[in-house]
Amino acid sequence: MRRKSLLKSGLLLALALVLVLSATACSSSSDTAAAKLVIGVDDSYPPMEYRDENNTLIGFDIDMTNALAEKLGMEVEYVSTAWDGIFQGLNAGKYDAIISSVSMTNARLEEFEFTKPYLANGQVIVVAPDDDSISTPEDLAGKRVGVQLSTTADEAVQKQLEKTEFEVTKYDDIMQTFTAMEAGRIDAIVVDAAVAMDYVAKSPDKFKISSAQLTNEPISICLKKGNTELQEKLQGALDELKEDGTLKDISIKWFGDDYTSNIDETLY
Repeated sequence: MRRKSLLKSGLLLALALVLVLSATACSSSSDTAAAKLVIGVDDSYPPMEYRDENNTLIGFDIDMTNALAEKLGMEVEYVSTAWDGIFQGLNAGKYDAIISSVSMTNARLEEFEFTKPYLANGQVIVVAPDDDSISTPEDLAGKRVGVQLSTTADEAVQKQLEKTEFEVTKYDDIMQTFTAMEAGRIDAIVVDAAVAMDYVAKSPDKFKISSAQLTNEPISICLKKGNTELQEKLQGALDELKEDGTLKDISIKWFGDDYTSNIDETLY
């Protein structure tokens, strides 16, 4: 009788141990999942996010995101996504947020959550260095204009077409537009100011930024509508990066100047 009791007690103890280990494993797995920040990026948009010659993901947004994750004590996973499907991916839950040169616009504010802008930006017009013919958006009349498909540059160009007649060619990625201009297939490119500055800095003999600007649309972190908990966490970490000078340093690294302070948040 005593042997049976001891055997029964032993079995119960073993079962309890299995349950404890199982619960611990589940807890550990859950904690790991919670500590991961999954970010959607279009990795063909230098200098914001792109692949170097070793296929390593680099750029302003990548440095900033890694710094944000460090502040939050989280691991980062990047999901490379073509721009024309990046917002659908967010709504489908493929990633937690988009940190990929997302311009803040009034239309997007209705559909998504955003942090406060972290980088000044607007749609500018890039031309050849010897081209002084464009000083206002209306001067695009009669020009051959390149733009990346499904971007706010694309939207700005469509809006300008309502009052100015010119030819538009849409490309799958931004690098194709600059290649087309070098080849003489287009006269101008409408693109984010941050990207324009990078191309001009690297190739001043091929490109320059005209004095015309179509929009002001600062860049921000985009999240699924209703995800205010993560929005607040990211905003807190972003505020810390601004306060300790990290964000400024990243801007100087990639653009040669600070475009993260005194951002004009007026959208037009």
